Amino acid sequence: MKEKRKRHTVARWWLIGLLTVAVFADFIANDRPLIASVNGETRFPVLHEYGETLGLAEHYSPVVRSWKRVETDWAIWPVVPYSAGGTDLKNGNYRSPFGEQDTGDRARHWLGTDELGRDVAAGLIRGTRIAVLVGFGSVLISLLLGIPLGGIAGFFGNHGLRAPRYHWWGWAVGGTLGVLYASLSLIPFYRLESTVAITGLAISCFALGGWLFRSLLSFIPALKKETAFPADTLVLQGIELFVNIPALVLLIALIAIINQPSIGIVVLIIGVLRWPSVARYLRAELLRIRSLPYIEAARVNGIPKWRILFRHALPNALGPLLIVSSFALGGAVLLEAFLSFLGIGIPADEVTWGSLLRQSRTHPQAWWMAVFPGLLLTGTVLAANLLGEEG
Repeated sequence: MKEKRKRHTVARWWLIGLLTVAVFADFIANDRPLIASVNGETRFPVLHEYGETLGLAEHYSPVVRSWKRVETDWAIWPVVPYSAGGTDLKNGNYRSPFGEQDTGDRARHWLGTDELGRDVAAGLIRGTRIAVLVGFGSVLISLLLGIPLGGIAGFFGNHGLRAPRYHWWGWAVGGTLGVLYASLSLIPFYRLESTVAITGLAISCFALGGWLFRSLLSFIPALKKETAFPADTLVLQGIELFVNIPALVLLIALIAIINQPSIGIVVLIIGVLRWPSVARYLRAELLRIRSLPYIEAARVNGIPKWRILFRHALPNALGPLLIVSSFALGGAVLLEAFLSFLGIGIPADEVTWGSLLRQSRTHPQAWWMAVFPGLLLTGTVLAANLLGEEG
């Protein structure tokens, strides 16, 4: 028992450490100092870079191209004073961590360099941010899709949701037309490229189209008859559809038709492909919970069905989802590394664990290009799986 708790603790702290490195990656590895004094003026280059990105700060005058060449009174540099994409041509052509390096007064490349002299340690830290973003982002999307679908299917079944026919037809037809209008007209017209903007616009058009069409159909007498919505059947059919299609093949196919690959698109696609496992486990748990005495007692007391679901049933069914999410996290990180290794979906200028591993394939003598990313990838997947097993 103590051994299991120890493994659980190690796995949890490993993931917490990765999350910390991902959040503070720019403060751990950067070719700009954290704090520097230039002609008696104290500057914070890394924080200032964030301000420039957000439009809250102006460029330094004169513009600093390379802080390595700026004469400073004093400066405090990050632990790894190199950026993931910065090149050091004097130490190019794969310099070993233990070999000779021509760094002058600059810090040594403690984990070696790649073909262009890019620091491997800085690349690993940058890759940690990508791995955490893909892992946690895709799990969040799968939960946002799987929890509502699995919850409704498991708790209400095929007969628990009843409403007039115009209600169901309005949302189904109107919502679909709204999404099609957004995809074919609004998104190309406004030239939206942000994943968040496209998703928000699609949801807004779905809600508006469904509400308008529902309002129009409410005037038809034949559609005012109350009927049940077969939620369980539809969700099960959706799960079967996604399960029977090879996820990896579908993922590669979807990414291949996208003109501009991005991390956001990869996160969205992986999250959408992972929702069936969340919905399936939640549905099975709610099928058990909805027949328990305390749920029956809540129904007898006249508590609304939706309140019973959100206040009583759903909180007690979230336990298995923690296990599913842990395994999904490791799978998403591994899938992102696989895509990066193949050079699919991830922008070419992004440094990830998979892209570092890809370089080791072309130059097998550079063992450090395979060992260090491989250890991080193996440790992350193992930690996520251990956390799921102990959950």
